[in-house]
Amino acid sequence: MQDSWSQISLCVITLNEEKNLSDCLASVKGCGEMIVVDSGSTDGTQAIAESFGAKWTVKPWKGFAQQRREAELLASKPFVFFLDADERVSEALHGEISDLLQRPQAEQRLYHMQRQSEFLGRKIRHGDWKRDWVARLAPRGKTEWQGREPHPYLTGKGLKVYYCQNTLKHFPYPDVSVFFKKSDSYARTWAKEAYHSGKRGGQGMGWARAVWRWVRGYLLRGGFLDGRAGWVIAWHNARMVRLKYLFLEELRHKEK
Repeated sequence: MQDSWSQISLCVITLNEEKNLSDCLASVKGCGEMIVVDSGSTDGTQAIAESFGAKWTVKPWKGFAQQRREAELLASKPFVFFLDADERVSEALHGEISDLLQRPQAEQRLYHMQRQSEFLGRKIRHGDWKRDWVARLAPRGKTEWQGREPHPYLTGKGLKVYYCQNTLKHFPYPDVSVFFKKSDSYARTWAKEAYHSGKRGGQGMGWARAVWRWVRGYLLRGGFLDGRAGWVIAWHNARMVRLKYLFLEELRHKEK
C-alpha cells in the first residue's frame, strides 16, 4: 500500500486551520509528499504542517481555484490529491486508492469521491449534502479547475471519470455560527464572480430560488430525516441563495 501512496502529492490550501490540519494530514499516511499553500495563517497551522514534513509556502489569496493551482505547481509525484483541511481519508478509502493506483489504467482516470459530512454531531445522510461528489485525485498535469468561485470543480483533460466506492469524511463546520459566517462569505464571493461575468437577477429571483432550495433540500431530498442538523443545513443553504442575489443587486446599484 505504501508504494502506491508514495506516488501521490497531497495538496492542501489553508487559512488558520490548526484545529483541522493534523487529522487531515494524519489520514494520508504513506503519502509521497505533502504540500500546504497558506494564505496568511496567524495560528499554529504552519507548525502542524511542518511537523508532518509538509512543504510550506504562503501565497496571497486569489480564490480556491488559483490556490490549488499554486499547490499543484509545487508537486513532483505522478498523482495529485487535493484535500481540504476539514476532510479525512477513511481507512477504507485509503486502501481503495492504494489498489486503484496499481492498476494499468490508473493514469487515465479522474477519481471522484463521495463526501460523508458530519455536522452537529450527526452523520448527514439526506438533503443537499447527500449527493456530494467531488473530484480530487488525478494524474499530475492532466486537470484544470473550472467553474465559479467559491466552489470551482476539477476537470480532466481526456481522463475517464471513476467513482470510488468508499467515502471521504468531511467535517465542514464545528458549529452553527461558523456555518453562518461561511455562508455569508461564500455568498459575497459568488456575487462578485457573478457580477463580473455579467449575470443579472434581482431579489425576487433570489427569494424564489431560496424557497426552491429549501423545498428541495428539506422536503424532496429528505433533509428532515437528519433532525435538527437537517433543518439547519436546509435553512442556511436557502439563506445563502437569497444573499447571493441580494449582494449581486447591491453591486449593480453601486455602478449606477
